[in-house]
Amino acid sequence: MTLPASYNLMWRLVRPALPFILKRRAAAGKEDRSRLAERYGRLDGHADLPASPIWIHAVSVGESVGAVALARALHLRRPEIPLLVTTNTVTAAARIAAQPAELGLTHLYQPLDHPDMVDRFLRLVRPRMALFLESDFWPNLITRTAGSDVPVALVSAQLSDRAFTRWQRQSALASAVFGAPELVLAVDAEQADRFAKLGKNPQNVHIGGSLKLPPPRGDIDDSLVSMLRQAAGDRRILLAASTHAGEDSTVIEAAAALGDSWFTIIAPRHPERGGALASQCAAAGFTVARRGDGVPAAPGDRLYVADTLGEMDSLFSVADIVFLGGSLAPFGGHNPVEPAVHGLPVITGPHIHKNRAEFAGLSAVGVVSEISDAASLAALAGQITGDAGRLKQIARAARDYAARTGKRPEFAADSCLELIDRADSTS
Repeated sequence: MTLPASYNLMWRLVRPALPFILKRRAAAGKEDRSRLAERYGRLDGHADLPASPIWIHAVSVGESVGAVALARALHLRRPEIPLLVTTNTVTAAARIAAQPAELGLTHLYQPLDHPDMVDRFLRLVRPRMALFLESDFWPNLITRTAGSDVPVALVSAQLSDRAFTRWQRQSALASAVFGAPELVLAVDAEQADRFAKLGKNPQNVHIGGSLKLPPPRGDIDDSLVSMLRQAAGDRRILLAASTHAGEDSTVIEAAAALGDSWFTIIAPRHPERGGALASQCAAAGFTVARRGDGVPAAPGDRLYVADTLGEMDSLFSVADIVFLGGSLAPFGGHNPVEPAVHGLPVITGPHIHKNRAEFAGLSAVGVVSEISDAASLAALAGQITGDAGRLKQIARAARDYAARTGKRPEFAADSCLELIDRADSTS
């Protein structure tokens, strides 16, 4: 598990510049200015650190969803073992801080991967086990943890095509990093094969599925649901969920092609785009209101902009079919399990690498369909919703798949706790 000398040489060479880099990031809102010491592995302000915690690392918001799901499963099984979560971003830190107190999560920012900072962090935290989620694989953080006789697992593990190619080009570094874990729970068979090749340790690699699960269904806003249903009347509802710039024009064109028998709701991923999006709809000849302005849709409107946060469950509850954004433009796609929880057919573009395993699983049971342009979006929406038998089959398959994903944290927790039991039995 010895890293190539060049890797740590690089960190020692950039060490003098790190304070400047972190201060600039803090000024941009990418670091917590009051907690920069944690990035150096200095934890002087944390006199209440838990003793021998299970340490879960989740780089950003998406990974923190999996971290919380895993933490809940671990807490249910071993409530006596404290849980520590590290993140790299302030948004993920806020998500961890918002968890209920009874879960007992302690949060720290991940130390930078300088060997001295990682060693300092490990001396102070003394984790009982370390679990790294998704694809944030820092060489010193992983190898020095494993070298401290701490069981290491990669959970919900996956690598993008580009990252896999990059690691293959650095075979010595990859062998050290991916040979260190005692357990790898990959999101699917393709990913399991990648980790087995990189770490040259296939007996430790298994399929555990993605833990980037949708949150529990939120409260439904009855007044919003009632307003949208009154506006739609007896028309079908297409929800374009979490769209990004560059995708809205496709949805607007599809709404025009679908005609008067459809009501289309566009919910941009970033609500601040609502004004520009409404202008774009108006330029295409639509009368459109914005949720962000507090203006309801009127009966007969064909487009509505839902530019608010925290209301997606209400939107899913009224939709007949969903186009999931972030997929026509190269953003990697958003989690299709979220609409699947509601039993909805899902239409996506081709750019789905961030959630490829979930899209593949839902495609296999007929829930997900792929399009490339406005004409195919309109045609497919009409085709699917025009077949009542197919809609019932999709609803059942979608909910069944979503229910199965909910069992993954339990499997991951049991698998990881076996590492602790094994370590305890040999100590």
